[in-house]
Amino acid sequence: FLFQEIERFQVVLSKVRFSLVQLQLAIKGEVVLTPELEETLSAIFDARVPHLWENTLTGDEFSWRSPSLGLWFTSLLSRNDQYRSWLDNGRPKSFWLAGFFNPAGLLTAMKQEVTRQRNKAGERVALNDMVYVSEVM
Repeated sequence: FLFQEIERFQVVLSKVRFSLVQLQLAIKGEVVLTPELEETLSAIFDARVPHLWENTLTGDEFSWRSPSLGLWFTSLLSRNDQYRSWLDNGRPKSFWLAGFFNPAGLLTAMKQEVTRQRNKAGERVALNDMVYVSEVM
């Protein structure tokens, strides 16, 4: 699960990095300022998240939605911190579910792991028998 999340996060970072590099080159006059780059520049100037950072060319959601560029960037940093902490310190005891691209995937992976552990211990447990319990911290 973590691998898939980091893989998708890297795609977002690559897209943002590419558009910012292209924007720098366009401002210097080394590449043509395309309508997409112009929209990106305008969005950054207005503190909005550029359309290309949130959506694919077909309009599908590409990253997370935020009302402002500042909140979007804060979320980017928080996601990076969550992934890095998980890699450096092992699986955390609690998760920021909204910080995942596929939070349902995490919950399913957790159910699968518990089911496998219990079945190895001799219990016969089905995946559908697992129940989620939430604690607010």
